[in-house]
Amino acid sequence: MKFLKLVILLFIICITIQSCRKDDEFTKAGIHLKFSTDSLDFDTIFSMKENGGTEPLSITLQLRVTNPDAYAVKTNIRMKGNQYGIYKLNADGRSGNGPFQEIDEVEIRGKDSIFIFVQAYINQISSNVPFVVADQILFETNGVIQDVDIISYPQDANYLRDSVLATGTLNWSNSKPYVIYNSILIPEGCTLNIPSGTKIYSHTQSVILVEGTLNVQGNVLDPVVFQGDRLEDDYKDVFGQWIGIWFRQKSKNNVVQGAVIKNGYLGIRVDSSSVNSNPKLTLKQTIIKNMSAVGLLCYSADIKAENNLIVNCGQYTFVGELGGTYELTHNTFAAYNGQTGRQNPSFYLSNSPYKDSAGTPYKFPLNYTLINNIIYGPNEDEIYFNKEIDGGTITETVKNNAIRTKEFFNYLSVSTSSINQNMLNIDPLFSETYTSKFDLKAGTPCKGKGLSGIGINIDLKDISRTTNPYPTIGAYEAP
Repeated sequence: MKFLKLVILLFIICITIQSCRKDDEFTKAGIHLKFSTDSLDFDTIFSMKENGGTEPLSITLQLRVTNPDAYAVKTNIRMKGNQYGIYKLNADGRSGNGPFQEIDEVEIRGKDSIFIFVQAYINQISSNVPFVVADQILFETNGVIQDVDIISYPQDANYLRDSVLATGTLNWSNSKPYVIYNSILIPEGCTLNIPSGTKIYSHTQSVILVEGTLNVQGNVLDPVVFQGDRLEDDYKDVFGQWIGIWFRQKSKNNVVQGAVIKNGYLGIRVDSSSVNSNPKLTLKQTIIKNMSAVGLLCYSADIKAENNLIVNCGQYTFVGELGGTYELTHNTFAAYNGQTGRQNPSFYLSNSPYKDSAGTPYKFPLNYTLINNIIYGPNEDEIYFNKEIDGGTITETVKNNAIRTKEFFNYLSVSTSSINQNMLNIDPLFSETYTSKFDLKAGTPCKGKGLSGIGINIDLKDISRTTNPYPTIGAYEAP
């Protein structure tokens, strides 16, 4: 009996030893580690100051990494980019080395875990670091590469992430910037007032959705600026850094005045007609530029726009599709950019019907008034009127515009009660298109050729239009 007990004991010891040895034996098979989370988020902690001090708070986040295999593994850990040197790593007591915080051959025993500790050092951050710094921690285990996202917010700002704003009246402040990550919604019943001098920065793929009311009140000297969140000089004129501003079907009474909207995909999109007697959007003294697709995109919309500059867009400066009501006065639509091979006319109006899945057409009337606008670019045709027989009815006024066109030359050169005095295929003489200066040179043929008595007494720069009998065509008065 004693001998049998001894045999059983030795057997148990052998099994235990074998198990321990398996933990310490390293496999060369591709192993997929398991992580306690797929992303580490420092949240908005860096917009806070401790006890009124000047240094932002810093916290330590931890990530648990588990080896699901019975055998031990060795993994190599590093940051993917760490472009700004913000992130510091520590894995199982070992600190990261070099700019990529590399920690090689970190051992994880079979069915065991280690902890990764991450800090963000931002005390020495310069002003050109973006408001949102996203990166990845990479794990390479026997040829298998995995990653965990990491994000922080280094600059002092108001951060909005996947946010639905409260209903009622909200008044933003221009005391520090607003940073949007993964979009915001201005819901029905909310009126958001944005004062002059406010800066709004949006991260990649972010959009400002408006179902309530957006009231932007900038001015020439202190505009409200909407742009991407990359602050480096290399990004100051880069297209497509964020989506844009999107006015939805229920939205109403929107005013955007004195704004600069730049470096996005769509500057402004407006869906559907007005729900009351006011235009769905009134756009004044605003610059929309460097959009990879469209500056102002409208579907059956109701727009009143005056003294605006829409330039350097990848495909279109303006689109009015599925009908709509468009009152466009003293605007400059300049289709110059060196980043796309655009072939289409940059300014497009259409009365085409909408057809549902059964092919049933729905017609929308198209009403447009174009007075004292410049619509110009390097192509032979920079304007296109799509007038379909089975589309909605069309009401048109096209007077005293400077337009480049070949296809619609005869149409726009007639003299009727609704179409007359258009200056066709005559260079307006922009200051410098290659440096995006679209005011006009002295001697421009647009000077004194605008229709007078329309009630617009200043231009995009607040210069008076009443010093001459007739105003200059376009957004800027000529010298």
